[in-house]
Amino acid sequence: MPSAKLLFMRRPRFRTLAHRADLRLAVWGDSEAELIGNAVLGAMTLALGTPPRMGALHRAVIRPWPGDLASMLVRAVNESLFILYARHEVAVHFELIGGAATLALGPLPPGAIPELEVKAATYHELRPRRHRRRLAAILTLDV
Repeated sequence: MPSAKLLFMRRPRFRTLAHRADLRLAVWGDSEAELIGNAVLGAMTLALGTPPRMGALHRAVIRPWPGDLASMLVRAVNESLFILYARHEVAVHFELIGGAATLALGPLPPGAIPELEVKAATYHELRPRRHRRRLAAILTLDV
């Protein structure tokens, strides 16, 4: 496996927003990779009820990887949710190196179950944009 720099976040850069039927997650980051990584971390935190703190054991490449930022956000979050519920692995980091996107994955602790079933990230009103020097987006999660 080629050496790659993992994106470690010093503090969560997301927050949940009130919404009638679904969950909305405001995310931000200084780069596309950081924005997407914060969206993945936010989705994992909502599903687990706490931020993921386990170490990564391996990586999974996200294929196909889309070309536009809105699709990148939805694809990365949905892939991390699928892996959580189907394989019982938690996305703990996101990497974007060149054109390749990967999730660093750690095991869901034995006996642990997600507290919330997040069905999918959606495109509903998803308009990522640059605000000042940061990228920001509001991501709607179907629960």
